[in-house]
Amino acid sequence: MIRSLVIVLFWLNLALPLVAQPRSPKPLELTAEIVSQSYCSVDDDAASLEIRLKLRYRNVGKQKIILYNGHDLFYQTKIRTAPGGSAVPYEVWVVNSRYFDDEFEAIDRPSPGRVFVTLAPGATHLREIMIGVEVVTNRIDRGDSSIREGDHTLQLIASNWYQSRAMAEKLHQEWKRKGTLWSDPLDSRPIHFLAQRPAALVRCK
Repeated sequence: MIRSLVIVLFWLNLALPLVAQPRSPKPLELTAEIVSQSYCSVDDDAASLEIRLKLRYRNVGKQKIILYNGHDLFYQTKIRTAPGGSAVPYEVWVVNSRYFDDEFEAIDRPSPGRVFVTLAPGATHLREIMIGVEVVTNRIDRGDSSIREGDHTLQLIASNWYQSRAMAEKLHQEWKRKGTLWSDPLDSRPIHFLAQRPAALVRCK
């Protein structure tokens, strides 16, 4: 998902200089933790790496938060070479999505249904996802979607709402006595991982 950023410059006749205001911290915090890494062989120069991540959503605000917890998923993963390494810096984006159009989810209801969880202040919610990326040797071109072996950082950008903005605003008003419906994306802090292809690998199925 690529969004355009338009910057508009205004000439202001002000006696005092403008100072950028710091953004308020979001009341919902997302952290990611690597549970496991597994490899299989694509060919002699490429291996498929699957990383299982544990996501932790934590309500760090003062109000209850209503969070979607259904079967639809959309995550973007930003993988970068770790700072200070000897490799030429690069960045890879991986998109993971899962939608079940044939399986109905009750979203528009008078109160949050079972596809939502309500987090009290200080409460956490856990979820696991799997992401995949190809690891290639120096003998072939890396391309735009593969990584080399070595140290990297991983950052997750999670979309937490899959309906229209109009529906989010509608339910936000209808459910506000039960909590605040969360419909904005969240990004985790970068975490470190090592991509290292094992000597012996089974073929990918």
